[in-house]
Amino acid sequence: MGRQRKMARQDAVACHYVVSNISVTPISRIIVEPGACGFTCKIEVKGTGKYEATVTLQSQCKKIKKFAQEVDLVDFMEILGGRYAEDPISQAASRCGLHPSCPIPCGLIKAVEVELGMAVKKNVGITFEE
Repeated sequence: MGRQRKMARQDAVACHYVVSNISVTPISRIIVEPGACGFTCKIEVKGTGKYEATVTLQSQCKKIKKFAQEVDLVDFMEILGGRYAEDPISQAASRCGLHPSCPIPCGLIKAVEVELGMAVKKNVGITFEE
């Protein structure tokens, strides 16, 4: 009986550690280098619920500034629930006139996934071979 209590306590401590680990980094931050246009974008995402997050985008691009106003609150279930490019992020990108190959909407979705614990924090990239 004593051994079971000790194991249960260890499990509770492990659970607490994981929960504490999540709350230690309350904001996910990424930098997106979009390429030819040269308008670097800084994205900050803060989870506000199990599937919701607030978003801040900083860029000198006028279209990204407009996009930022439309995507300041993200419900991740709306992103997962639709077909590719029919999600609210892609639709906002389209309304704001972003170029189809602009990587910022994709970076935003990735940052939200990481912040909400639905993806691992791993860099992504596009590299042209010579």
